[in-house]
Amino acid sequence: MSWLHHTWLAVYVLPAAVSAAIAWVGLAREFSGKGRLLGSWASFSLMLLVLALMGGVAACAVVLLPHAASIPPVIAGAATGATALPRRKQDETAQPYIKFMTLGIALVRERLVQRVHLDACTWSDRFLARIETSAQLRVFVHDLRLYLLERHPLTAETKTINAIYTEVETAIDVALDVATSIDEACRQAEREPTDDELVARRQAFGTALAQCGHLLRFAYAHGRRSENEELQTLRAKATSNDAFHHPALPPQRRWFERWLTR
Repeated sequence: MSWLHHTWLAVYVLPAAVSAAIAWVGLAREFSGKGRLLGSWASFSLMLLVLALMGGVAACAVVLLPHAASIPPVIAGAATGATALPRRKQDETAQPYIKFMTLGIALVRERLVQRVHLDACTWSDRFLARIETSAQLRVFVHDLRLYLLERHPLTAETKTINAIYTEVETAIDVALDVATSIDEACRQAEREPTDDELVARRQAFGTALAQCGHLLRFAYAHGRRSENEELQTLRAKATSNDAFHHPALPPQRRWFERWLTR
C-alpha cells in the first residue's frame, strides 16, 4: 500500500505541484508592473484556477500521452507549467498536445488580465472619489509625482511618470480655464450657471480625473499594499483646507505681557 501511495504521489501529485509552482512564477513575472494578482477575490480566484488547470494538465499529460512513459513525470509537469511563462510569441516548436491541452488555460489567463486591469481602474476611481475640485487635484497630482519619482529612480520609469504628469497638468489647466470662465460669466451677469455650463465644467473635471487615474494606476501597479496609507495621506493633504490657506499666525503679545510671564 505504501508503494502504491508513493507511486501515486510521484506520478500525479508531484508533476501537478511542479507545474503549478512554475506557473505561479510565470504569472508573477507577467503581471509585474501591470497589476496585482491579489487585487480582489475575483482575480485571486482566477489565478488559483489557472494554477489548478496547469496542475491538472500536467497530471493528464502523464496519464494520457502514449510517450509520457519515456520521460520523467517531473519533467512533464515542468514543461506544462512553463507554458505560463511570458514570451513575445508562441513557440513554434511546442508539442501540439501542449497547445491543445492549454487552450482553456489561455482563455482563463486572458480573463485574468482583464480582471487585474479592472481591479486597478476600480481602485483608482474609488481613491479619487474624494477629490472634488481641480485645485485639490492639482495639489494631489504634484505630490503624487514627487512621491513616485522618489521611489522609482530608473530612467524608463521616470520618463513614464513625467509623461503622464504632463498630460494630467494639461487636462487640469483646461478644467481650471473652463471653471474660471464660467464663474466670471456668472459673476458679471449675476446669474447661476446654466445646464450647459455645468455639463462643460463637469466634463472638463472628469477628463482631468481620468488623466490623473493613469498616474495613480502606475502607483498601484508598481507599488505595494503597504503604500496605500501613504497615498491616502497625500490625498488627505490635498483635500484639507491647509493646502490652500496659510496657517494663522499666533497672536502677538505686548511687551508688558511678556514681562509678566517671566
